[in-house]
Amino acid sequence: MKLGAVVAAAGLSRRMGREKILLRFGETSVLERVLSTLAAAGVADRVVVVRPGLPDAEEQARRAGATVVVNPRPEEEMLLSIRMGISRLPLDLEAFYVWPADHPAVLPETLATLARGAASDRVVLPTHRGRRGHPALVGSGLIEAIARIPAGEGLRHLWHADPRLVCELPVEDPGVLLDLNTPEDYDAALRAASLRGRGGEGGSG
Repeated sequence: MKLGAVVAAAGLSRRMGREKILLRFGETSVLERVLSTLAAAGVADRVVVVRPGLPDAEEQARRAGATVVVNPRPEEEMLLSIRMGISRLPLDLEAFYVWPADHPAVLPETLATLARGAASDRVVLPTHRGRRGHPALVGSGLIEAIARIPAGEGLRHLWHADPRLVCELPVEDPGVLLDLNTPEDYDAALRAASLRGRGGEGGSG
């Protein structure tokens, strides 16, 4: 199955107080970590959507081999970035990850687990300890439905409108739940990644 990815990286980072996709995460930045995880899982077609005025992020994305799209209205819902990213994906993909860039701690093995549940008419969501996380793996057959999502709604509108579209896959990867909205979130994600690197909780189920 040929898979791609849209990395939504156009957020304004208001609560973080710093540009979170450029924060260090291990030996790379947050954005680079997401892109390298996708590459490690064999996902070559990656589109990164950034806001204007982030030349460093654009350079990092291009250096990683990703396509860069600039969202001129980053204050709007993430759905705009997702739609812009989808428009730059190859037409022959069967499914694509939708990955908010502020979730850098996801494991490559988790992406492989999601891929095993992929289908063109399905959204595959990782769950950890009963909670839904990121990224979602969206079947390409749902692109037209994404285009019809009403203003003010997000991607979740798809499965709220039709729960049958969703396939939940449990994973032993707390990274699917770790987002970087605040400095405290960032510190927690760094601690979790450090613990996992020393042989703590990790892996994919």
